[in-house]
Amino acid sequence: MSIVVSVFSFGINPIQRLALEKSWYTIATATKNTHSGNIENFNNFAEGILLQTAFLLKIGIECIALLILAWGILRSIQKIPSLLKHTDRQKALLSLRLKLGMSLAVSLEFLLAADIAATAISPSWDALGKLAAISGIRTFLNFFLQKEVHELEEKNSKTLTEQSPVTS
Repeated sequence: MSIVVSVFSFGINPIQRLALEKSWYTIATATKNTHSGNIENFNNFAEGILLQTAFLLKIGIECIALLILAWGILRSIQKIPSLLKHTDRQKALLSLRLKLGMSLAVSLEFLLAADIAATAISPSWDALGKLAAISGIRTFLNFFLQKEVHELEEKNSKTLTEQSPVTS
């Protein structure tokens, strides 16, 4: 600023020079304030868009989780009549539990992803605490559900190998 003032300072008295310097400072400050306000407005706008996108993503992922869960339950309900008619009910019940357990596990994983998406954009400590609690519970449930599904798969494979005739 002083360079501009000094270039045009010939023929200007000291009072005019002070007024000129003050006006350049005022213009520079006003420009800075205007731009910083615009940047803050843009940041608020961009953060709002990201929050809305994360919210919509969370809702979409939760819908997918509920659809998987509903599909698994409906598929299990559909097989109940054939379970009652089946001669080997244990094997049929084992297969039914296995398929339902897999649907529950996949649904839990989608719900965990939805919770992570919800807190991905500028989370508060409260939201992070809730995410930690929910993800801990869901991971705990999913771990034991996967363990049970693995045991059911082993039982299912054992019953299949015991029932199949050995040909030599």
